Amino acid sequence: MDSRIHFLVTSARGKTRSFPMRTRRVWTLGFIAVALVVFSAVGWWAAVENVALRAKNVVIDYRLAAVKEKHRQVLAVVAKQEEQHRTQLGSVMQELQQRSEVIESIISAVGITPEIDDERDNIGGSFIERDNIGGPFVELGTESFTESLKDVTFRVDRHLDFVNSLPLGTPVPGTVTSPFGWRQDPFYGRPAFHSSLDIHNRVGTRIRAPAAGRVITSSYTRYNGNYLKIDHGHDFKTIYLHLQKSLVRAGELVERGQDIALLGNTGRSTGPHLCYTILHKGKPIDPYPFVMVVAVLNGTAPAGGVARRGQQVH
Repeated sequence: MDSRIHFLVTSARGKTRSFPMRTRRVWTLGFIAVALVVFSAVGWWAAVENVALRAKNVVIDYRLAAVKEKHRQVLAVVAKQEEQHRTQLGSVMQELQQRSEVIESIISAVGITPEIDDERDNIGGSFIERDNIGGPFVELGTESFTESLKDVTFRVDRHLDFVNSLPLGTPVPGTVTSPFGWRQDPFYGRPAFHSSLDIHNRVGTRIRAPAAGRVITSSYTRYNGNYLKIDHGHDFKTIYLHLQKSLVRAGELVERGQDIALLGNTGRSTGPHLCYTILHKGKPIDPYPFVMVVAVLNGTAPAGGVARRGQQVH
């Protein structure tokens, strides 16, 4: 049996020519042809996939660059916010320092040592430790700085509460007719201790509360005339004698600067004036440093630190 395959080729003239080829060779050539087709297809597919992969890589690189840029922008915003936060904290600390200095000046001017029951540790002494005021805030940890700020704020707030109870300034402008201390009693002509500050002005002049508080007495006696007594807290009370009229009643809350009475000449009085008394822990103290606190702080108060007859207060 012939194991060859004949390939017949017919020309245009009708001549036929036979090309015999062994069957094994035909199969070999066929296999090679199929292999070439398969390898070509695989190569084409790989090329297409490579192009697609490169395109995906370009997209990924673009998105990654966008994410990196967004991250950089976020870091820049966070850094700016942190800087602003530190600047604000610095401003707050500086403001608290200024407030503490004012408070210390006022307390020093009136000569009263505040007795405040502080609940936090390390509260007391100087309001703000000077060593912690200057220097770059970046060197201070956020947690420690926040704790320090809380302590300072707490301390200043507590002392501000104390200062708010101080009867500061004069309740009425006028002329000092009798200072606090020993004097000749105007009725008996012998030495007597005067526990108030007498301020002369016209009858009907408005008297203002030197601090917020609660009216505990609004009454009349033969000696005091019409009078008021106000509790300001922190063991401070003020008394106003010889009034023409009280403008507030017992139990009423008053604010600093509020009109509370009209100056008069009632009770045991030698002329129109306000007999003004400040009590601290139940004992009378000299009202002069409180009345003249602004002048004392400004350094314009008269020398000697005590009131004199004829001195103007306003």
